[in-house]
Amino acid sequence: MTSTEAAADKPRCLGCRHPIRSAESLASGYGAGCRAKMRKAERTADLSAWTPSQVEDARQAIEDGAVVPSTREGVFHVVSSDGSEVYRTHADGCVCANGLQTRPPRPCWHRCAVAIVLGATGPQPAAPVRATIALPTAPGAPARDIWAELDALGATAGALAAF
Repeated sequence: MTSTEAAADKPRCLGCRHPIRSAESLASGYGAGCRAKMRKAERTADLSAWTPSQVEDARQAIEDGAVVPSTREGVFHVVSSDGSEVYRTHADGCVCANGLQTRPPRPCWHRCAVAIVLGATGPQPAAPVRATIALPTAPGAPARDIWAELDALGATAGALAAF
């Protein structure tokens, strides 16, 4: 076996992707540092949308390694409490029965687990802000006031009467 194959076979933390070795880290899937960050996030995060039992279920799922990041940023695979289902979960939604059948989605413990994990990894990068470009007007052409033109045509009174 080559050294590159051995490096690829080492278990890695689900949070930071560093190699993990301890039995507790191997069991949970997260290294000691990431577990500490998650405990801190659980204490400091706003979990008021969830009941204490949901927070406990989320904490237990994280400890059991049942919250696994997917290839998409911010999306996780969360194993159900009985282990029979795997739900794709984001901080804003979940594909479980509570997340799909209610409008607005009811906050399930899967989303609570994702909120704790994302709180431990820090704030998510904001979407890039697109600069607005002011289009130049034709040289010498005055800016048009559409309302003034409609008033001059008498169309405003008829349009408002239609509403």
